[in-house]
This record gives sequence, C-alpha cells and structure tokens, in this order.
Amino acid sequence: MLRACNRVLKSGAPLVFFVVAVAAGLAPRDSARAIGAGPEYVDAGPGYPSLMEAAGFVNVEVIDVTDDYAAALSDSIQARNAERSQLEDLIGVDKFIEGQTSRRRELAAVHEGLLRRHLVVALRP
Repeated sequence: MLRACNRVLKSGAPLVFFVVAVAAGLAPRDSARAIGAGPEYVDAGPGYPSLMEAAGFVNVEVIDVTDDYAAALSDSIQARNAERSQLEDLIGVDKFIEGQTSRRRELAAVHEGLLRRHLVVALRP
C-alpha cells in the first residue's frame, strides 16, 4: 500500500496518516496482549519509519498523539453509553456490547503503555 501511495503522489507531496501501533520494546507477552487489544493490523512489524523508508518516502516523522487518542476513546465510550438504547435498537445488543468491550480493552492497553497512537508524516522525494 505504501509503495502504491509513493507511485501515485507527485514529487514533494506529503503522505499523512494516523496509526495505532504496538509500543516499542515490549516483552513478547505484552506485545501479544497489545495485538489482541488493538485494532486489526496493529502490528506493523519493524515500525512505520522503516516501512516508510522502504517504500521510498523521505523526511519521515512520527508524532505521538497517544494522550489525545486515550481521551477520544474515553469520550467515545461515554457517548455510546449515553445513547445506548438507540444504538442497541440500531445495531443490536450483542454488537453494542462487543464494540464497547473492544473500546474498553483498547483504552486499557493504551493506559498500560501497550498501544500508542501516531501521526505519520512523510514526503515523496
């Protein structure tokens, strides 16, 4: 995907995106917990700087926005609880509970330092 982005962008164009990633330097057990708590494709292997450079991007910058993400997750959980009955009518009780459980698990992993949220910025040379 990153190589495809590099091919279609004009020279000097930025590529900017957010990711949730497994925190660096975790023990294997904690890494597995982070992967289990995070969204799909949370494990980026060698990390986004390496992936971006391998895809041909330059001036790669990774900005940590984990605190803002934790606040957003918390707000999302609270907002969904406030509208619980309407959401349950719309998506069903099981889907509502599943979504809230997933958000709480991810928020706990963020608070435990297992997951990080990054803004990735890079340029196509």
